[in-house]
Amino acid sequence: MFRAKQIQPVDDSLSWRFPEDPVDSVKVAPVNFELRQPKTDNRVAVRCGESRIQVEVSQDLLGLGKLIDPEDITLGGCSPTGIDDWAHVLVFEYELHNCGSKRVMTEDDLMYAFTLIYDPKVSDGSQITRSQSAVIGVECHYTR
Repeated sequence: MFRAKQIQPVDDSLSWRFPEDPVDSVKVAPVNFELRQPKTDNRVAVRCGESRIQVEVSQDLLGLGKLIDPEDITLGGCSPTGIDDWAHVLVFEYELHNCGSKRVMTEDDLMYAFTLIYDPKVSDGSQITRSQSAVIGVECHYTR
């Protein structure tokens, strides 16, 4: 035999609430905050021509105040074609289809992609010099 329990009426008012947020991040900043932008030092410049590419690379590529050796950097396996000793700039100037370029075609665009590779050699001297390698993508885009 079943016994029916009497159901209590529901009280819609709640006595418990979430605590208030101690810091209103939108209205009050806890400290003077200044958004810093990364430095945009121009260490690599690219000029894309109709059939050639020209890439200029600062010899202070890593921004450490140390000039890189021209023998330690290539554009897809191609060595620099010129050096501006006064400005400390290495120049690569080649046909678009050279230096390991990859050609990519879409419906509207043609792109040539190159890889600039800085791979410093370890010196045989007694001083230990620490240096970083770098790989930088370089692209030329052409719209039909």
